Amino acid sequence: MALQVLAQAALLSIVRVFDRRLREATEFRRAFWISLSAVVPLMFGHVAQVGLWAGFLFWRGALQSYDDAFYFSLVTFATLGYGDILLAPGFRIFGALQAACGSLMLGWSTALIFAAVSIARTNSDVSAKSALR
Repeated sequence: MALQVLAQAALLSIVRVFDRRLREATEFRRAFWISLSAVVPLMFGHVAQVGLWAGFLFWRGALQSYDDAFYFSLVTFATLGYGDILLAPGFRIFGALQAACGSLMLGWSTALIFAAVSIARTNSDVSAKSALR
């Protein structure tokens, strides 16, 4: 979760910079850049979390290769659960924990992206209204 918080801090900083720099831009351009600046740090954060889960599972011997562990972790984190790779009975609790963590982190990210775009649109509306005066 610490990685998610770091990604969120990066997101907020980047969105603030883009928000200030794009005050006079068109709504489409503002929405594009602010959305992109919100999604990219969060995606890096999620990939890092999946990588840490994979490293843990590989290190503990739950899966035989890091590639399988990364694939399993990505599918589990995204709550797809294909079931083509399974953990041994002693490690199954980590799959469930990872799915719960992934669900929470992806939902949290969705809320942050929505908030960033909403703030950008609000600031755009305020700038447009002040320009009309």
